[in-house]
Amino acid sequence: MKNEKLITLLHYIIRTIILLALSVYIAYLVETGSLQLYIGERIMPLVKLSALVVYALAVIQGFIAYRSYKGAIIECDCCGSSPSNSWPKASFLYGVIALPLLLGFFLPDTVLGGSFASKKGIILSSSASPYAALGFQPQQNEAAFDPSDAQWAPPSSNDTEETGETDSSTSAESLDQLFYADNDFDRDLAELAKRIYKLPMIEVKPEIYMEILSSIVTFKEHFIGKSIEISGFVYREPDLADDQLVIGRIAVQCCTADATPYGVLAEFVGASELKDDTWVKVKGTIGETEYNGNTIIKIDVAESSMINVPDPPYIYPNFDFLNVSIP
Repeated sequence: MKNEKLITLLHYIIRTIILLALSVYIAYLVETGSLQLYIGERIMPLVKLSALVVYALAVIQGFIAYRSYKGAIIECDCCGSSPSNSWPKASFLYGVIALPLLLGFFLPDTVLGGSFASKKGIILSSSASPYAALGFQPQQNEAAFDPSDAQWAPPSSNDTEETGETDSSTSAESLDQLFYADNDFDRDLAELAKRIYKLPMIEVKPEIYMEILSSIVTFKEHFIGKSIEISGFVYREPDLADDQLVIGRIAVQCCTADATPYGVLAEFVGASELKDDTWVKVKGTIGETEYNGNTIIKIDVAESSMINVPDPPYIYPNFDFLNVSIP
């Protein structure tokens, strides 16, 4: 009887330690800013709240352990079997929970980058929108104007050279015709495309990173020659030329388990000097090229600079992207 009570007490102590360690670990990730390396922004509040719940459970288990130690717990059969009767099963469960905790405490937090992309494979911006990497399949526009509108024609390059203000002075009506879409998802991308098309320099902002690239890819024929600024980590496919590299980012929907690497091909003379996983910001013009049988966009880089790992390092789908301000 005494041994049984001792084993029961041990169960409660182990539960208290594991629950307390779990709550402390979550608090540590929040305090150090490392939580974003494991989960998406949308579920961070729930995980933070869970730390409080787990801590409360640890206190309860600790109180029960104290009552058990004092012999103040009255056992009965009305609430199921006591912990001591399921020791082998409980030991396995304790180990399953404790192992990830130990790994989390003792292994360094790492930002996913080129090494992850080389294992999982990177998706270059091709005829499919980057949203396809996360399970969304918007239709692609073979033509970005309404074929029934015979009077419309896109602005000519001569007009651009003469005025130098085609992007900013293009009428709303012309933009509607230029970025025509026939489905709801592409209509939203078309609206974003109208906004960034008028900018002298398209800055691929982290908060709508995927959406800007999706707009450019969907209507890529109209963005050829436009100036762009983008940042990411350096990644190389084995068959790239010396003057080519990929500016990559890791897209996360819920957590790093569903992380998907994708990027944009960049070309410039100094590409070979940059090491893999180096974070860079590049400025250049949008072009297109053939890669593995697909027509993809590329960036002809005019200027590049090394940067620190951004905070947060990952990008997330933004379903309210039309409400994000664009200069």
